[in-house]
Amino acid sequence: MFSPTDSSAPLSILPQNIEIPSLSSVARNTTFNYFGLVSSPLISRAAHFVFVEADATDEASLATALQAFLDASHADCPGTADEKSCCWFTIRLSKPHSGFDIPRWHQDGRMYAYDEGREAVARSKYALTLLGPPTLMLPVEDEVFAIMAQGEKECLWWQGKEEVESTEEEQDRAYEALRVWLAERLKDVKSVVVGKGQVVRFSWGREDSPVHSEPRMGTDRVFMTVMFGSERELRSMCEMRGAKFGEFEDV
Repeated sequence: MFSPTDSSAPLSILPQNIEIPSLSSVARNTTFNYFGLVSSPLISRAAHFVFVEADATDEASLATALQAFLDASHADCPGTADEKSCCWFTIRLSKPHSGFDIPRWHQDGRMYAYDEGREAVARSKYALTLLGPPTLMLPVEDEVFAIMAQGEKECLWWQGKEEVESTEEEQDRAYEALRVWLAERLKDVKSVVVGKGQVVRFSWGREDSPVHSEPRMGTDRVFMTVMFGSERELRSMCEMRGAKFGEFEDV
């Protein structure tokens, strides 16, 4: 049995702990992506992907851990069977790099067009780290949101000004400046502790969606996420991202 959390809370850690199989390294930087029905052969394909690309010794234990993650997340997600019949399931394998030595603090925006009548339902993404450090999650506090808003006001100077034009290069520089600005202002905010085997749920597309960042990538990492929706919602997401519904992508 899986105990659901408060689905309206923007940030929560599920009560179930997932038993993490033995992993210590990955072969390369690569990603597994799937948009489609939850009832597909998703877990066997995902487990085989990790088994091939990492140094796992037991594919069956990988499948067990991935299935437990999917089951716990799906049970926690609000909605009828049809309203959460599909998912976006991702596994990212990373070698050490310096790309996140400066955190990339951000909030996740809207992922797809909501079904009519479910616009107010809080939507979330679920995450589990199999190897390496977990995602950095800041507490859902007014102070954090105020710092985010101030940084965007100071660095993203063109926003809300229709008469002001900016080039892509100028915007890239502004976003990099914002990243450095936020890293300095948020450096003393204590991150939420996410332990080994814990599934973290965080909302997206809402004003109080948690501020988070990829961790410092000093070691190999295996990280996976899943989010759910109806078939129509996930197909709309495929259109937005140029993905193919029901197909497995590993690159």
